[in-house]
Parts: sequence; C-alpha cells; structure tokens
Amino acid sequence: MSEDPTKSERPFLTVVGGNPTDEDLAVLVTVLAGAGSGGGDSEPATRNDWGRPIDRLRPQWGGPGSFTNLRY
Repeated sequence: MSEDPTKSERPFLTVVGGNPTDEDLAVLVTVLAGAGSGGGDSEPATRNDWGRPIDRLRPQWGGPGSFTNLRY
C-alpha cells in the first residue's frame, strides 16, 4: 500500500493574478492559518451568585440562640 508518486495534491493557495512577493504570500498564509485555527476553549467565567432570584425563595432560619429571650 504505497502512494502513487505521480499523483499530485491540490495546492493550498493559488495566485490567480498579480505578482506577490514571498513576503506577501507568507503574510497571507499566516493570516489564513490563524483564521482557520480554533480559538480553543476559553476559561470559564467565575460564578457570581450575588442577587440570584432563587435566594428570595429560600427560608431564613434563625440562629440557635435567637429565641431564648422572648420577654424582652
């Protein structure tokens, strides 16, 4: 199972018109490669639980000694 050496692959980039320099082609290939690569997974944002509406529905419990002095 060897590859056929006469079979040619499609070129990555073909210049149709103009006369770009090697530097111009290098910049273009770099930009296209950067645009085609994935950005990767971004860092997840830290969770901020301040002001969640569900907190208004939770019961509020008193401390263990909150009802010891009822005849104040």
